[in-house]
Amino acid sequence: MIWAVTIAIIVLLFIYPKQTGILLSVLLVGIGIVALIDYLVSAQKEKEQELVSIAVSYDPNSCSKDSPLSFKITNGSKKIVSKVSWNIIATAKGSSSNIVDYESFPNYQGEYSTGHHSESSTPYTTNKSLAPGELFSECYKAPLIRGKFLPQNIFWKVSNKYSEFQ
Repeated sequence: MIWAVTIAIIVLLFIYPKQTGILLSVLLVGIGIVALIDYLVSAQKEKEQELVSIAVSYDPNSCSKDSPLSFKITNGSKKIVSKVSWNIIATAKGSSSNIVDYESFPNYQGEYSTGHHSESSTPYTTNKSLAPGELFSECYKAPLIRGKFLPQNIFWKVSNKYSEFQ
């Protein structure tokens, strides 16, 4: 189909060069404007996503022993956040390998789980509405870890954060 359009444009360029050139110029400018608007909207959405931050720490003193991961979510954007989803990565001290057993999420996470998880999924979620500038803390269960490591020797990091705005 694209070849037929290309041939038609080439034929029109030879028969009506001035009119076809003007039409093509207008089309190209229109496509350029639409692409620019799309780029600007996407950049704004990405900026808003970056302004919502999540800090994670292993804190069985503030949280319970059953749910020792403390998540502090801060809405630094100018919009109200209606939902935040994320995943976590755990690395042992002196290593960069992720030691989270993602296969453990479906059975182990219980209420936080909706199916099979991987490093690219978002099994942790909160539906707490956050006003601009608001800080919210919540404790969650820790995933199983591959290997035997002391909790104080594990570094936790948030990954794949996604926020929904009102």
